[in-house]
Parts: sequence; C-alpha cells; structure tokens
Amino acid sequence: MKRSASILLLLLFPVLGAVGLSTRADELADHDAGRAQALVTNVCEACHGKYGNSTDASVPSLAGQGSAYLQSQLAAFQEQRRVGVMSGIAMGLNAADIRDAATYFSQQIPHTGPIRAADSTALGRGAAIYNDGIAATKVPACASCHALDGAGLPAEFPRLAGQHSRYIADQLRAFRSDTRVSNPNAMMREISAKLSDEEITAVANYIAELH
Repeated sequence: MKRSASILLLLLFPVLGAVGLSTRADELADHDAGRAQALVTNVCEACHGKYGNSTDASVPSLAGQGSAYLQSQLAAFQEQRRVGVMSGIAMGLNAADIRDAATYFSQQIPHTGPIRAADSTALGRGAAIYNDGIAATKVPACASCHALDGAGLPAEFPRLAGQHSRYIADQLRAFRSDTRVSNPNAMMREISAKLSDEEITAVANYIAELH
C-alpha cells in the first residue's frame, strides 16, 4: 500500500505542482502585504498565534498551509458549510481580506515542537494507518492525499504535518458525525466513518509528530 501511495504522489506532483505555482503567482501579484499584516495582527493572531503557529491545541496552526485551501475553508465558514467561532469572523471578511490572509499564512514557517515521548505501540499504529491505511475496512492511506511527510497536495489537500493532535482528532470526529461537511464528495466522512475512536487518536498523534 505504501508503494502505491508513493507512486500516486509521483504521478500527481507534476500536475498539481504546476497548478499550485500558477495560482501562487496570481495571488502574489494581487497580495497586499501591509493590509494582510494588519488583518492578521488585529484579527487572526489572538487565536491562531504569532505567524499562524497556534499554541492552543483546539485551534489549528495555519503557518505553511496552502493558500487555496485556506480560502476554500473561509468560504465554507461564510456559507455555513462549516460552523463555529470562525463563522462570525469570516462573515466580516471580503474577498481581498480572504486572499490576503490566506497568502500571508501560506508564506509563514510552521514551528513544530520537539517530538514528544509517546507510547511506541500506539504511535506505530498511527503510522501504519497514515502510511498504509487499513485494508480490512478499506480505509485508504492518509499519505495518498496528504503526502508521506504530511505536507499536503496543493490545492485540494491540506497540510497536516505538526498540526495539534487534538484538533486533528476533533475534525475526524466531526467528519464522522457529518457535522463538518466542507469536504469534496464527502470523502472524509466516508473515511472517518470507518475509524474507531482509538484509531482516530492514534493517527492524530502520529500526524502531530510529523515534521
């Protein structure tokens, strides 16, 4: 399964990379760095941390996340396909705000903490799910979409590496219960529906250790 995931990544990278570079060039041309900094300082940093590196395990880090993905999620909050604190904040943003904030965070460097001591059996289980999937229940490898190193595949699949394990687990459970519907073709709902709480915790902990 790992070999298949690696082959898939090699096939996808040239196509997705070209799309990502074109999109990034267009964004940078219109990006207003000063306006973005003001928006981030006055609105985003309180929850998502300095330069998008969150220190709250329930709030995602945004540093290094793909711009297109961030823009799509802000749009989802505006359209109530995602709900929560961000819904009200996103409603106050215009198209330029969304573009500027997303471009800003995509350019920041993720700050990952030291690798924590963890139960090797549980971490191994998480690594197996992430890299190989679960054949018995037809759960695909997370790496097939999010890359072996967790960097994601722009512009469709987000960066996961180093994200808070609590946040990852919460989102997987939200997908599973269908309370988060902002995913193409309900892909993540179908996958998470096949995961037990223990498996979600294991793979979330492994993702948090990816650097």
